[in-house]
Amino acid sequence: MNKRRSEFMESIIKESNLFRIIEPGMSLGGFYDSIYKHLLKTYRNEYIYKNAIAEKILLGKHSLNTSFMLTEFRTAECKADTVVLNGTSNVYEIKSEFDSLDRLQKQIKAYQKVFDLIHIITSPSQLEKVEKVMDSKIGIMVLTERNTIKTIREPKSGRNQVQPMIIFDSLRKVEYVSIIRDNFGFIPDVPNTLIYKKCKALFCKLSPEVAHDSMVKTLKKRGNSICLKEFILGVPDSLKAASLTAKLTKNQRMRFREMLEQDIESYFYS
Repeated sequence: MNKRRSEFMESIIKESNLFRIIEPGMSLGGFYDSIYKHLLKTYRNEYIYKNAIAEKILLGKHSLNTSFMLTEFRTAECKADTVVLNGTSNVYEIKSEFDSLDRLQKQIKAYQKVFDLIHIITSPSQLEKVEKVMDSKIGIMVLTERNTIKTIREPKSGRNQVQPMIIFDSLRKVEYVSIIRDNFGFIPDVPNTLIYKKCKALFCKLSPEVAHDSMVKTLKKRGNSICLKEFILGVPDSLKAASLTAKLTKNQRMRFREMLEQDIESYFYS
């Protein structure tokens, strides 16, 4: 870490009064864990919820060999907070104690066009409000005061009601081209300026179920990297969600892992 970044980190820690949680010999990874524990008690923001999903659902119930997690996934006119892909698609809309429910209905309608199982994960203080406004098809979960995830209601499958046209626009070019090749046996032989239009026309001929399952299979490939899996499993628990979304090269991941083991005080300039 260069001097400028070290000075920036030091200024953040001083201004936030986080020096008080630093213990002699504490590593950078241990420092992140201490900050996370502090947030669990004082400010359970959206990241706390995302990390709980990563820890307790993705890594707790499933496996990185068969599942993957995406965050801020583009879905129609919305962005899905967290998506877990295993045998199907699970979207988790986070409504923490600090969030408004004003946009919730709009978000759910967007998710129903793309995902099979829809879950709302909320705080105990928001639970009653969520239950009042949510359709019985939508699953409800609570991040308890003990930071466990409790299922209040299981979601019902909506796989047969997704819209291929909307799914298509959530995919990257390499992904929808792969799906077209797998399902139709060819890729349209047209100029690049027309490939989007031609592929979308073909994709929209797929049944909702086939379009959905093809999406799940393709999106899971984003996490199909041994190096990425090792990186996710190797970082502290407090950084599981962050490690899933960090756009780092293989060398950057290795360097970051090394940094996490170093003494936190080595990053300060007094």
